[in-house]
Amino acid sequence: MPRNLVNGPYKGKQSFEPNTIILVVGVMIATWMSSGTIPYVIYWGLEIISPQYFLITALILASATSLSTGTSWGTLGTVGLALMAVGNALGVPSPMTAGAIICGAFFGDKMSPLSDSTILASSVSGAKVMTHVKHMLWTTVPAYVITAVIFLFLGLNYGKEGMNPQQIQEITSALTQNFNLSWIQLIPLVIVLALLIKGVSSIVSLLMGVFSGLIVAVLNQGYGLSEIFNMMTNGFVIESGSKLVDTILSRGGLFSLMSSFLVVYLAMCVTGMLEESGILSALVFPLVKRTEGSIFKITLVTKLIAFITNAIGSSMLLTAIVTGSLMRNVFKKNHFAPENLSRNIEDVGTIGAPIIPWNSNAIYASQMLGVSPYAFFPYVYLAFITPIFDIIYAATGFTMKKLKPEEIDSEDVQPTQKISS
Repeated sequence: MPRNLVNGPYKGKQSFEPNTIILVVGVMIATWMSSGTIPYVIYWGLEIISPQYFLITALILASATSLSTGTSWGTLGTVGLALMAVGNALGVPSPMTAGAIICGAFFGDKMSPLSDSTILASSVSGAKVMTHVKHMLWTTVPAYVITAVIFLFLGLNYGKEGMNPQQIQEITSALTQNFNLSWIQLIPLVIVLALLIKGVSSIVSLLMGVFSGLIVAVLNQGYGLSEIFNMMTNGFVIESGSKLVDTILSRGGLFSLMSSFLVVYLAMCVTGMLEESGILSALVFPLVKRTEGSIFKITLVTKLIAFITNAIGSSMLLTAIVTGSLMRNVFKKNHFAPENLSRNIEDVGTIGAPIIPWNSNAIYASQMLGVSPYAFFPYVYLAFITPIFDIIYAATGFTMKKLKPEEIDSEDVQPTQKISS
């Protein structure tokens, strides 16, 4: 792969876009709280959603949002945030709720043709995007069904126990007393989702969410501009008369996510040094030489490289670049189609990112949902189940698609040691 492709736009995007999104979402949360957008979603969530079926509902809603928008981060910062508040009010353990939301958000990120990770994984592997998406169905669909069944039974067990009608009444009463609640509050959410679905960049879409939330807060909730700008900087604070509501809604602001900004920035700096110095290649290339033509070994090595890169680099996009660059020729040399590689990359790189506590995706999810990565780790079932199907398929040969005769080069293709040339 050309050096400017690896070290140029991809690396710049990794360092700039995540941190910008983190700060914009912090501001957007404050404006959506003051505009009543999130309080309105919480209100109707408490009115409509049954506690017993809340976890499966959260999984499906997060999945649908992420599939249609192509972004796990946008899903976590919008629908995910509101679902966490609903779950807390219904008495569902926060780590379980976070696990359901994360599974749904990263499922959609992995399967959506609009997602950066989907496009990148197929690109670096040499597969067509839709061919890649279809090939992932073999591992993702059964893993998703199992995950959904688990959350369904967890919800049935915890929903009735945690439900507190008096607490729900306290929350809904406080919301109606402190906010003007109507369909107008949904305008910022609809604008963001519509822009994301149309393919507008996440940063621009979220900024429009900030501006639309600001307008609704001023015109519909009666806040002054100076108050809004203060909330955008320092966070939204409310004294509703209910300590529970105050805890749920007092959030957001630019400064609230500065710690996440710094952690991600430092992680990217370390990643850059490891990549430029060649340490990253030196760590993973010896694994490539141990494949010895076995698709089972090739699959295991691919997953191990993806995990190591994800853990060291703290970025699922870097994981796709490194793993795809090192393993693309290995798959081709052994006459296996590139979608086998791209599927392995996503099954570990994309879905596995939020279960690595220091990964930028886990940090972001933790900040948005208010749950420690170590707490939601056991409940991100999709991340643990999906790779198991890859390993089973590699051991049996099932769904391991071979190259067509016309796609096989006359000369052996040798694996490349360096990521860049």
